[in-house]
Amino acid sequence: MLLVILLVLISVIQGDCEQDFKLQQVLILSRHNVRTPLSKNLANFTPKSWPSWKEKKSGYLTAKGALLEGFMGEYFKQWLQNEGLLDDACPNENSFFVYANTAQRTMASAYAFVDKAFPNCDIKIHNSSVTTDPIFNPVIHNRSAIFRQEAIEEMQTLLKSLHLNNSYRDLEDILDYKQSEYCLLEGKCDFITDKNKIFVNVGLKPNLEGPLKISKSVIDSFIMENYEGFPLKEVAWGQLINTKQWDLVLELSKGYHSTIFNTTLIARDLARPLLKYMRDILVNKHHRTTLLMGHDANIYTVLKALDIMPYSLKNQYEMTPAGGKLVFQRWVDNISGQGYVKIDYVYQATEQMRQGKSLSLKNPPEFTPLKLGGCKYVNGLCPWDEFVQLLDNLMEA
Repeated sequence: MLLVILLVLISVIQGDCEQDFKLQQVLILSRHNVRTPLSKNLANFTPKSWPSWKEKKSGYLTAKGALLEGFMGEYFKQWLQNEGLLDDACPNENSFFVYANTAQRTMASAYAFVDKAFPNCDIKIHNSSVTTDPIFNPVIHNRSAIFRQEAIEEMQTLLKSLHLNNSYRDLEDILDYKQSEYCLLEGKCDFITDKNKIFVNVGLKPNLEGPLKISKSVIDSFIMENYEGFPLKEVAWGQLINTKQWDLVLELSKGYHSTIFNTTLIARDLARPLLKYMRDILVNKHHRTTLLMGHDANIYTVLKALDIMPYSLKNQYEMTPAGGKLVFQRWVDNISGQGYVKIDYVYQATEQMRQGKSLSLKNPPEFTPLKLGGCKYVNGLCPWDEFVQLLDNLMEA
């Protein structure tokens, strides 16, 4: 009898503590999926032959990238239906709104997502009428000389804080860099001693010239080769065979992206047009679900501008993997009516991508919860009003 009473009491206590939340709105900020390498100068940095891609244009979504993004579309449809935001019918724009950057890889990724999520539905992919969409374009807006000087100083400080010598040496060995055309003709043969030069100019993306930029370019190709499913002996010529080796060279790519995107002044300036657009959707437009298809630069700068706490992605080498998505969720307490925001990084694990594994509720992508540094969390959630105020403050900064 005593055991029965205890079980009843435990049940009542648990019932009182569990709050009934309903998902009301979702905004998905996505990076495009797998594409061909961006750099057209890879042959300059090694005497070795690079793998041949079926798609010859640089920076284009591949068939594998479209396949993987389609898997994401199928998964998110199931997830949104399971949470009650979608039903079996073709969604209208109040239910599912899509806006993509104008680049081929972002438009093609958006089409791959919706074609698999909503086959035989006429889903419009909205995009800018101008070639370079200012919402997604990660360029400097602030014209102040003081801003420029402070931004350069922040980038220099971050660059000096990086400890990359072991990574540089490893990459030089992988490339046989000292026998490269660039080394032999330009006389720049040592990643550790060659200088990085910072560029911060209005209307242009912040940038670096030097060994860190070269490293980023070649590592980008390694990463995409691996996602694309090239034979392992062709991915970095078979010299990246375990997680420790990948992590070492990926420090260079992370260092590059941190330097150009992850300083506070730069991130807030670059992300402001996109954050303004996101705020308008979340506060004024009230689409139940929105998909925004952009680039890693958009992910990096939004994360930094929002002061997202440090995170790591399980089973992934990258910090902003191809096809990865920041999923902003507005949850409402059915009892109090209080709104909250929850942010997850949803992405495919490296092996899911390499092997081309389909996704479903039973075989989901990875979820990593993210936390806003400037929010006072309640039961693991950020109050919606605080989140909106954070966005408003960024608009005024």
